[in-house]
Amino acid sequence: MSKLGTNPAVSRGECRVLFAFDIAQAIDLEAAGRAVRGAATPGRLERTHPAPSYFQFTPPPLRLALEAPALQVGRWRTKPQVELVLFDLGAALVLHEVELDGSLAECVELSCALANDASLAMAARARVEELLVTLTPHLTKPGIAAEEEDYSIFRLPSAVMQEDAERFLAEHGNALAGILRAEKQPLSREVAHDALSIRLQYGPTDLTLVDWHAAVVIDDQPEDVLRVLEFANVQLLEMRFLDGQLDVALEDSARMLSRRRGRELLGPFALRRNLRRLSAMQLEAAFLFERLANTLKVSGDQFLARLLRQASLRFRLQEWNDAAQRKLAALDNVYDKLHDDASTLRAEILETLIVLLIVFEIVLSLVSHA
Repeated sequence: MSKLGTNPAVSRGECRVLFAFDIAQAIDLEAAGRAVRGAATPGRLERTHPAPSYFQFTPPPLRLALEAPALQVGRWRTKPQVELVLFDLGAALVLHEVELDGSLAECVELSCALANDASLAMAARARVEELLVTLTPHLTKPGIAAEEEDYSIFRLPSAVMQEDAERFLAEHGNALAGILRAEKQPLSREVAHDALSIRLQYGPTDLTLVDWHAAVVIDDQPEDVLRVLEFANVQLLEMRFLDGQLDVALEDSARMLSRRRGRELLGPFALRRNLRRLSAMQLEAAFLFERLANTLKVSGDQFLARLLRQASLRFRLQEWNDAAQRKLAALDNVYDKLHDDASTLRAEILETLIVLLIVFEIVLSLVSHA
């Protein structure tokens, strides 16, 4: 798919390496903006591509520019600052940036170096841990989850494509697929085709390729595209986090069900406690599920809405969504069973008390007569 000997120069581009973390159930963005040092601005979606007026973050995330030491990744170094983005649903993004000034082949090298590097992820987690100390009073249920999501976005200038996307893909498709899959070795036609299959283009000077490991954005004004790709990764992180929480909730509910026949010593009180725990787990999961769905709404066929749908398709968010729905339904069934158990046990206790009262009255009557 790529012609030998062609290796276009890439100048004035950058690679944005993002790491997403779940740090709380919710974040008070207004209070967090006042608490942190540095420039904090609302991350509104500045549209350079067409989208409905309501295609906007609700509420807009908080973006922070922070100084940070430059980090070595292979033969590249990151810029001496990071950008941190906070979403009210409890997610935090840390973005490192590497300047691109070489060729597509070097971009493939960088993609491979990033795939095998752990230092940026460690630095990003350390940065979030530092920030957590300051933000804890403004977080609901603070705590950094073990899951994290990493992604690389290679932003190239429009000049590299020379307003001919078809020719550019025909000549350099294998190199672009290598960037997306972090693979130096030549790829088969089938694998390269799959890597390049999520492709969007609005005009002759822009092109966006989205894969599960990385994206290539050829555009001189890419900010709205970058914001949508960032949010798609936050969605993936939160769906993975929700899936893990639901797995824990289902395991706990299975233990509750296995004990229900034993009729614990405290009887209805123990069942009531289990019902409260299960109800709290259901509410937390449903709360995250709804906020995740409503932070950025998708409708219409406009470019940005289509980009988010295509990124969601590549990240298989619908499969995560379906799994979450099934697990929430399973929790509902467990709740119903436990509730029925509690009702049955209460009825049995009432019946026993009535029988004891009748027996007591008979014995009392006999004693009085004697």
